[in-house]
Amino acid sequence: MSKIADITYQAIRDRIISGDYSPGTHLKEEVVAQDTGASRTPVREALRRLNAEQLVEFAPNRGAYVTSWTLEDVEEIYTLRAILEGQAAFRAATRIVEDEIAVLVECADLIDALLAYSGERDTTAIFEANHRFHGAILDASRSERLSKMLSWLVEIPVTLQTFEKYSDRDIERSNHHHRELIDAFRSRDPHWAQQVMETHLSAAQRLFAFKRTE
Repeated sequence: MSKIADITYQAIRDRIISGDYSPGTHLKEEVVAQDTGASRTPVREALRRLNAEQLVEFAPNRGAYVTSWTLEDVEEIYTLRAILEGQAAFRAATRIVEDEIAVLVECADLIDALLAYSGERDTTAIFEANHRFHGAILDASRSERLSKMLSWLVEIPVTLQTFEKYSDRDIERSNHHHRELIDAFRSRDPHWAQQVMETHLSAAQRLFAFKRTE
């Protein structure tokens, strides 16, 4: 794939992940080309690539749309994440190094600091710190296979949408799980780490379902 197509793909993907292109948005090639500053050919290539990642879906005779996620879809995604990230946490517990634990502490501290801020909550910054936390654990698992399997599951827009619906108390509870994961890694206890990660993501799944029905 050409460099222009790669840049175009990343630009469209970033807009989907950030929510600039919300679920159900019709991605007309001429409009997306104007948004990204690319011609329609690399846009077309990028949309096909995003379709393979299930971030874009094609409707017969109508073109490309940002994938819309049903509650059942989200439940399946969180179930898969719990299994795969639970395994990543299990592996990471016996492979993680002190510098990587320091990154986890930094992320948890940042989330607490963002919650303590008296002004408007920066949900995007909290999401990014959370994303970095989970990414650091995946890196520490030293498993290229797990990284590939989880690459799109942890970045889909519903993850950010979940954080936007969280109350401060919900995020505090989530970050408490982060702190317990750090304790499990410091103890080099793979079973503890796996159990906490699975509980963490199961709680996120239940909370998303609850918020969806409010």
